[in-house]
Amino acid sequence: MWTTIEPAPDVQGHYRAQGWWDGQTLPVLLGHALARSGRATFRVHSQDRPWRGTVADVTDLGRRLAAGLTRRGIQTSDTVAFTLPNSAQAAAVFYGLVLAGATLVPVSHTAGQRDLDHALRESGARALLVWHTREKPYAFDALTRSALPKLELVVAIGDASAPTDVIDFNDVVNGPAIDEPATVDPAQPAVIGWTSGTTGAPKGVLLSHRALCAETRAHMSPMMSARSRPLASTSPIAHVTGMLVSVLVPPLLGQQIHLLDYWDAGEVLDLMSAEALSAGTGAPLFLASLLDHPACRPAHHELIEMSSLGGAAVPAELVLRAQQCGIVAMRGYGCTEHPSISLGMRDDPTRKRAHTDGRLCAGVEVRIVDDDGRRVPTGGHGEILSRGPDLFSGYTDAGLNADAFDQGWYRTGDIGWLDEAGYLSVVDRKKDIVIRAGMNISPAEIEAAMTSMPQVAGVAVIAVPDARTGERACAFVQPASGQPTLDDVRQHLSILGLAKYKWPEEVVCLVEDFPRTPAGKVRKTELRAVWAAHHHEGNNATQT
Repeated sequence: MWTTIEPAPDVQGHYRAQGWWDGQTLPVLLGHALARSGRATFRVHSQDRPWRGTVADVTDLGRRLAAGLTRRGIQTSDTVAFTLPNSAQAAAVFYGLVLAGATLVPVSHTAGQRDLDHALRESGARALLVWHTREKPYAFDALTRSALPKLELVVAIGDASAPTDVIDFNDVVNGPAIDEPATVDPAQPAVIGWTSGTTGAPKGVLLSHRALCAETRAHMSPMMSARSRPLASTSPIAHVTGMLVSVLVPPLLGQQIHLLDYWDAGEVLDLMSAEALSAGTGAPLFLASLLDHPACRPAHHELIEMSSLGGAAVPAELVLRAQQCGIVAMRGYGCTEHPSISLGMRDDPTRKRAHTDGRLCAGVEVRIVDDDGRRVPTGGHGEILSRGPDLFSGYTDAGLNADAFDQGWYRTGDIGWLDEAGYLSVVDRKKDIVIRAGMNISPAEIEAAMTSMPQVAGVAVIAVPDARTGERACAFVQPASGQPTLDDVRQHLSILGLAKYKWPEEVVCLVEDFPRTPAGKVRKTELRAVWAAHHHEGNNATQT
């Protein structure tokens, strides 16, 4: 169904010899882990969907879901999408689909119709599981849209009544469970993740069973096993990192699972105290908001213990501040295509944890190259190329693969350098992407949507620093008439179905044309300088 990129035979042989590729698949790996950790506590801390039980309870629900979908025609290797908030049912869906051998298509539960339809169409999903909500009727209408001919089944989770052509989740799980995990090819895609591209539409990322097994066992498990207490995880299950941290790795380690479907620093601090939990791992926003909260005490610092930070620009000041509180914070670097490239360790020197993104993860190799593809000397800056046992196998759109790979090496589009001790530092980005609280946002997608506004003659979207989220989207606008406000922009994007987290958080109106190259391309580096100058001077006269 998809064109995949395979490592060279000698590289594959190396991965097998080192035990990173040993024929293991997610159904078998997860099935054994769930059986061993069945008695572990499983909690969902939520205002709307609270739940308490055990890993065995959620596993049983997942196994019955797998059987119910099989009875309705879903087969091993079929693609199945879900768009669900963190909940017991979302975890059961993840477990059930993995055990059934399906290819999972997680979609953010905040996705608008545009992103949902794109994911369903691009992946060829045969089924969709969705939380019933009146705010997202388009999820139920998906069966009737001619652009989604492969979609055959929509399953609704929740109490409210769904349309008649939508199947109730309780009906699907009302029956016997599957007995054994499915048998699948380790090279087969296990998950299709999504990442925003510079061309606009999200790109479907093919992550194989062998890649995710290597990532889980060689990278994530050692990191999470260093923690002495359970983690309160707000990372969404529909995000690859959240999937690993929240519901896949804990059963492998026999750990409790504590999911959150919201983030309120004060409430999280209360939860930490009540349940003896750690928190603050992931995007810098989470740790910073805990440390900034007036209720944060030394006892909370002790509970946090350590924090792995990534998914957005990590200020060195945050790592140093954590150190002063007795918290070992470290930076890491990866992306949907290559989940773990480098990671700081708790025994690294403080200056390395604060100012670098750690050393390369097990089996990962990196090349730093110049614009002509030549390797630069140690300490020189260049584009980061990576490969490793957890690297993706290509995109659902095979036309994107040629630009993404260079003889088996993945072009990350990020600029960085390696020091003599092997520490990697990511310093800039070739790709035109905004990373807001760990979520990738495509400026091109926002620009394409905003050009249909009658008040807009031209638009250029850039990433600007944000103390809370790492980065945010700022739209520079050439007005066609009047001056469009931020509210005007957001209302327009809402009507178009663009997910809310992608909306710009700042609009700057320019009277003159954008700075451009001789070929007419907008010089976004100069727009960033304009933004920085205005904010440095405190001059907000052009902002709306």
